[in-house]
Amino acid sequence: MKLSIITPCKTKDIEKIKQLATNLNRQDNKEIEWIVACNSSELDLSGLNFPVDIIKFDGDNVAQARNAAIREAHGEYLMFVDADDFLLPGTINNVIDKLKPGCLVDLKVYPTYEPVNSYFNEINQKQEFRMPNWAFRRKPEPEAEETLLNDKFHKVDKKSVFEEISHYLKISGKIIPKGVIWDNDILFDEENPLYDDFYFMGKVLNIINSFIEFDTFKYVKVKHNDPINDPSLSQIECDDRWNQMLNSFIKTADLINANNLKDCIIIHSIKKINKYFYNAVVNNHFSSSKQSEIMDIMSGYFASIDHRLFKNVNIISRHILFNIRKHNYAKAIRQMKLIIALRYTHKILRNKGRGITRAYYEVICKKLKVNEKVIVYESFLGRNYSDSPKYIYQYSQKHYPGQFKHVWIAAKGSNVKKDLANEPNTKVVKRFGFRYMYYLGISKYQVINMRQPRWFNKKPGTVFMSTWHGTPLKHLVFDMENVASATRLYKKIFYEQSRQWDYLVTANQFSVDVFKHAFMYPEQKMIKSGYPRNDILSAPNREELSRNIKEKLGIPLNKKVILYAPTWRDDEYVDVGQYKFQLKLNIAKLREQLGDDYVMVLRTHYFITNNLDTSGFGNFVYNESSYDDISELYLISDILITDYSSVFFDYSILRRPILYYVYDYDKYASVLRGFYLDMNKDLPGPLLKTSDEVIDSIKNIDQVSTEYADKYAKFNERFSKWEDGHASERVVNMLLKNDARVKKID
Repeated sequence: MKLSIITPCKTKDIEKIKQLATNLNRQDNKEIEWIVACNSSELDLSGLNFPVDIIKFDGDNVAQARNAAIREAHGEYLMFVDADDFLLPGTINNVIDKLKPGCLVDLKVYPTYEPVNSYFNEINQKQEFRMPNWAFRRKPEPEAEETLLNDKFHKVDKKSVFEEISHYLKISGKIIPKGVIWDNDILFDEENPLYDDFYFMGKVLNIINSFIEFDTFKYVKVKHNDPINDPSLSQIECDDRWNQMLNSFIKTADLINANNLKDCIIIHSIKKINKYFYNAVVNNHFSSSKQSEIMDIMSGYFASIDHRLFKNVNIISRHILFNIRKHNYAKAIRQMKLIIALRYTHKILRNKGRGITRAYYEVICKKLKVNEKVIVYESFLGRNYSDSPKYIYQYSQKHYPGQFKHVWIAAKGSNVKKDLANEPNTKVVKRFGFRYMYYLGISKYQVINMRQPRWFNKKPGTVFMSTWHGTPLKHLVFDMENVASATRLYKKIFYEQSRQWDYLVTANQFSVDVFKHAFMYPEQKMIKSGYPRNDILSAPNREELSRNIKEKLGIPLNKKVILYAPTWRDDEYVDVGQYKFQLKLNIAKLREQLGDDYVMVLRTHYFITNNLDTSGFGNFVYNESSYDDISELYLISDILITDYSSVFFDYSILRRPILYYVYDYDKYASVLRGFYLDMNKDLPGPLLKTSDEVIDSIKNIDQVSTEYADKYAKFNERFSKWEDGHASERVVNMLLKNDARVKKID
């Protein structure tokens, strides 16, 4: 047996292991065995084309699992592959002949925060593999947009290995001769489960003198993007993390007899302490006793280090570390606070205006007294005066006149100030400006339909209400596998932000059930009210409102209106929160065949960055993508065409026809995000793949309505039961329920 692949597995990893099994099976090599050290009896890996040994291990940490597997390995070489990682196609065949006695092979690791399980399973069947440009989004390659992976490799001298010590101290992607491990009794440190590979690889590097490295990466390390439910070792919140880290430095440095390697490991440890420790102290991550304990360990470690190695950090940091070395902890802490303040000041200056206003909030506004009569509103990051915050505001103005100061947040270039120019007791402030920070600091109530800024901390005694912005169709937050459209810390940030919500407004029981797992939000804090923004759809004067809106937009009263409201696509990602959109519906053909009776109102998602040019369609298309209130566009429309947007949940309240133009349905459903509903069974309208099908359905819209009447009725019972035109009243009553000083006027 040439190669033993070792994988630790806990119960939570079983589904990942099955994906890895497919990946390894498609390597199609008989010279390997796979040893899975698992603490669960549920794992079944039968049917693979190479030997598999599932062993039980005593304990619950990765080091224990790896050590148990090492003792059972039969291969001449050992490779450690974690449950959620992958090897690129042909990796084992390409590497098996390169294995030489006493030589360590580095497969070169590509780290990504994007789960690519199904993607790699598919490409494993192909002879040739090109890494797509999206894979290099966070780590650009100097090559072309698309990189053809090759099988070239080169020898690496030991000096170069030491210079890249932070990489070589990690076990991922390394193939190590078993004899080196067994003959020298090298095992993972079971007493230090968070940093077990640091000690292990330190011992390996102390012995091995021969190294080869591939020119392009062969090992894909999928980093964990859900630190709440599925944290990696580095994401686990642990009281003794710093103890374990320092002990791994000390223990590893003590065993090294090669001076160059020892110095490189010590320099690496000094830089890591310098990078992270000051923030931990200044932000009070430790109790005073814990802080003293850690500094005592650090002091002893620093005392054993040659002072010349401290020159690898700046002079201020050097003074801090020397003071810890001398037990001058109080002085060191003062200096840490200074260096953190300098870093913060640099960040403020780098961010210019926004950095200064943020400092103003942190230093002054957070300490101001709360004003019980101030309500702050924000809709879609200040882009417009719309959605549920608008209708909550209008209800409060009408039924609690003069009793509150209403503050609306406006983004640069929005029409919010213009829309509210003549409203009493209302102020509009620029998002991230000084007045914005001031009112966030003093307001009793905050009503927002998306998420608050990450740095915002709700004050005790204040009320934060998230109205959210739609019934979920596509998977959200903790139900998403791929978070390519946001920062890798998206789930952690969302979790921390949503813990500050006092209330979450919901439109139906379906949303309640989804938000419980998608947001991990408690049901008892949800308001089961319907959406305030939908009250207009049940208004007794909605016909009059509709006519007024059409006249405002210049839409002929004698023509029917088709509302086309497509959403954004994950795979048309440009940057965080920005997308492109290609208009696939044949508007020219719709105009030709329907233009006598219809006009089209186009409303794209606000994420979409490019402005669609509709000037060539004359008076058939009204591009209202920047129109603030989509509820008003629902009101004037006779037919809705959409795709994967949640707009149809709200539109269905009107009981008007809905068509789904889903030209990319197969791709969108299986590869991108998936859905909470079965679109083939649950929707109150047909799924249409071509423009001709859309045109035919509109021409025969009465027949379509009859065909989907029963589904429509069931859909409304499920999703619109709470939408009776009084959601704003229920929400405001909950928002102000503990405010005895206000008086409602009916």
